[in-house]
Amino acid sequence: MEDGDYWWLQINKELVGYWPAKLFSSLGKGATEVLWGGEIVNEKTGGKHTSTDMGSGHFANEGYRKASYFRNLMTVDKTNTLREPQGVYPTVTNDNCYSIKEGRNGTSWGFNFFYGGPGLNAKCP
Repeated sequence: MEDGDYWWLQINKELVGYWPAKLFSSLGKGATEVLWGGEIVNEKTGGKHTSTDMGSGHFANEGYRKASYFRNLMTVDKTNTLREPQGVYPTVTNDNCYSIKEGRNGTSWGFNFFYGGPGLNAKCP
């Protein structure tokens, strides 16, 4: 396989892994959407929300050292140039169970956000 036949994951300047492009057959040589974040499965067993933590189990507004986060997020364009994501919008299904909060731009953290939550709690039955 040639270099173009892999999807690479790079953290800071270090390449940390790759996946064969054949695993992403519907993407061809690029993507039109990139998603970051967390996901849980809620089967509402016994009629209650799952107690599964997302991230660290802390809500986004608890911030650094509590909530989980992504920072210095970048995408690679077709000229192989790193770019900060554009047109990003946070989405949460139930903010009483889990939350997301955009971080401050213009810091050494680049484009970033905090996310997470405990799931089942007094406001998320």
